[in-house]
Amino acid sequence: MPTVVAFETEAGAVLAADRLVVENDRVSSKNAERIAAFGDCGAAAVADPDQFRRELDGERRAYGADHDTDPGIEAFVRMATNVATAVGTDAAVTARDDDGRARVRAVYADGSVIADSPVALGTGAELAFGRLEAGVPEDPAEAESFAREVIEGVAERDTRTGDEADVWTLANA
Repeated sequence: MPTVVAFETEAGAVLAADRLVVENDRVSSKNAERIAAFGDCGAAAVADPDQFRRELDGERRAYGADHDTDPGIEAFVRMATNVATAVGTDAAVTARDDDGRARVRAVYADGSVIADSPVALGTGAELAFGRLEAGVPEDPAEAESFAREVIEGVAERDTRTGDEADVWTLANA
């Protein structure tokens, strides 16, 4: 299981995930694309990222067709929770609230949602929380680099987390 982190800053939100896939104690891929970015919404699933992305994209497109806009954080969380439950995965999601601020949430396969920032999921979550709870940079460029460094640091201690990370950011409107 990989490591996924997300956190809020004064400028927006950051979402990061490693690319490693380990199955039956063997590395099956070093190129998994866990981050699914859809306009003003983003998510990263710890398990089965391709199915999670496809199903979440379908939900988001249906919402867009009905509302002619990207969903805000509450609607996107509902969609992501339904998909996470169906797929059987945990995920971090980010979208803007009604005031235009980028927000992060953790959604779980059991249907629960945690609205606190920071978010850390996967086998390296405990290690990642140590770094995240010590404080995150407010500068957008520094926050992006920091997220990458968190994943790389976790990879040094967790054999199921890869040292290559993808990072996606969402600025406040």
